[in-house]
Amino acid sequence: MITHFHADHVDGLEGVLAGRRVDAVETTALADPPGGVDLVRRAAAEAGVPVTTASYGATRRIGDATVQVLHPELPGEPVPGPGDGSTANDASVVLLVEVTGLRLLLTGDLEPPGQGQVARLVGDLDVDVVKVPHHGSSHQDLPWLVSLRPEVALVSVGADNDYGHPSAAVVGALEARGARVLRTDRDGEVAVVADGSGGVRTVTRR
Repeated sequence: MITHFHADHVDGLEGVLAGRRVDAVETTALADPPGGVDLVRRAAAEAGVPVTTASYGATRRIGDATVQVLHPELPGEPVPGPGDGSTANDASVVLLVEVTGLRLLLTGDLEPPGQGQVARLVGDLDVDVVKVPHHGSSHQDLPWLVSLRPEVALVSVGADNDYGHPSAAVVGALEARGARVLRTDRDGEVAVVADGSGGVRTVTRR
């Protein structure tokens, strides 16, 4: 799944496809920015993997996991974007994954407008794990984010980045709501382990 076409979300695709069996690549319908779109299409074509668009509301079973597309509510065929950055972020594919008694919300790089769209489309959500949108940026709909009531909040973020991610206010708000915040800049690789008991276990490795 390619949530959207910004470089930090697509540049590793060739490595992902190398030496692995991949049946399909799914993307958002917003084909923006063009350079990222071209990279994905080229890498997938070279690997012989079809590229399709994630369909809003689609639900499928993959192994033990049920995966549902919650956002964006876009047409099935790719459409161009304005190239302003935020529009592509807000067209991120959002997935709700349920596996072995756990509910995980994967949010891409949603900004507040996109977060508001998810809230309107889906209504109240209560999840065990949330992938914090946009690397923990300060640009969040914090009331919505904390309303998810996650036990664990994961922040995918580079160490010593120039953006100030993750925001201390965002981390603090999640922790105040009872979430355990794990961030890749300090904790390294993070895995969520579903053991069938309904609890959330995590493993980290630097």
